[in-house]
Amino acid sequence: METVSIEQAIKIYLDNRAKTDSLFAETYKKANKSIKECCKYIYSKARELAKGSNSVGIDDATVYGWAVHYYDEDDIKVDGVNGRVEVATPEPTSVEQPKPQHKPVQKRRRGEDNSLQLSLFGDL
Repeated sequence: METVSIEQAIKIYLDNRAKTDSLFAETYKKANKSIKECCKYIYSKARELAKGSNSVGIDDATVYGWAVHYYDEDDIKVDGVNGRVEVATPEPTSVEQPKPQHKPVQKRRRGEDNSLQLSLFGDL
């Protein structure tokens, strides 16, 4: 798995978004904004989410949403936030075989004719 810095990952995402979203492309050009400060904003949002914990896992969509929000809003002030972030991009892998699906167990109830009842609880 190739590891990239958060700055690289955010920049790649925002560059690609600016290519496909003309409104964001204008916002992305703001002179008072930078990728470095954007990442500090993301660190601060992650710290809030961690609520005092030393680590937190955050999905890509949330992180990229914070990055876009940083560029959209003019009044965001970022204080000196320190943190360590690991970003991993998955490598293409071979196609995995689908896992077999378990079918529900059908049981017969005593005293009933040959109709089948579905049991969700197995043998209780």
